[in-house]
Amino acid sequence: MIRPVLFLVYINDLPDYLSYSKLRLFADDSIIYMPISSAHDCLKLQTDLDAAARWERDWLMAFHPDKCTVLSVTTKRKPIKHNYTLHNHTLEPVSSSKYLGITLQSNLKWDNHIHDITAKANKTLGFLKRNLKTANQNIKDQAYRALVRPKLEYASSVWDPHTKESASKLEMIQRRGARYVCNRYHNTSSVTEMIDTLDWPPLTHRRLRTRLIMMYKITHALVAIPSNTILIPPDTRTRKQHTHTFRHIQTSKDSYRYSFFPYTITQWNQLPAPVILSPSVEIFREQLTPAVLCTLL
Repeated sequence: MIRPVLFLVYINDLPDYLSYSKLRLFADDSIIYMPISSAHDCLKLQTDLDAAARWERDWLMAFHPDKCTVLSVTTKRKPIKHNYTLHNHTLEPVSSSKYLGITLQSNLKWDNHIHDITAKANKTLGFLKRNLKTANQNIKDQAYRALVRPKLEYASSVWDPHTKESASKLEMIQRRGARYVCNRYHNTSSVTEMIDTLDWPPLTHRRLRTRLIMMYKITHALVAIPSNTILIPPDTRTRKQHTHTFRHIQTSKDSYRYSFFPYTITQWNQLPAPVILSPSVEIFREQLTPAVLCTLL
């Protein structure tokens, strides 16, 4: 365990070399980013890329330009384009890129990510079908919950889809999983009945529950996510609203409207006061019953 810690200490001064952009480090996975609103901003970002190259020379490290890409995140029809370089090597512009297991798209949609995770989950489900074909239902159920479903839910607070099409693609994997666990593949067999028998909640409910639990942790400072400028009390509060109601975030862009804070605030404000006032995250989690979640969807 000491080697990762020493590596983090070794690269800890990299942000000090950058003048304009921000840096996110996770082990040897790094992102340099900044808002680009003019050609001058492009030059600033290039300056920081050159500074990163100086850092690696100072510390005898080496970035691999072939593994570095440029992702411009924008909804503009004509985004500002610029050829960024590292070691005189032009970095490849891409429309999507994976970071810490999440596939980010330049248009702020999650189609590619959902495609990736459903493909992986389907592959794992196929593995279980081949290797646990004759196992009893309990073993199959545990295998699905442990190996397949987590692939469909990793970091779902970030990318929880709002479209029926995307949600259906995720639920389809669960329906296939139910057929496998119950060993019922006939066309007349009711998958809904199987899922009810297995006591599997809809993935939509599970993602909503995960977002609300994360919101509880944020409001109680249980996670290091700054929210002072986002979670603002309303100017007025009705009698029906609980004391932890927050002001709705107005936006015309779906990509922002259905991102974590704007999306979750709306549902958080609708929670009953006894649920919101739970003294611990464990009790809050227990209070998020299927009946409560159904009222929010």
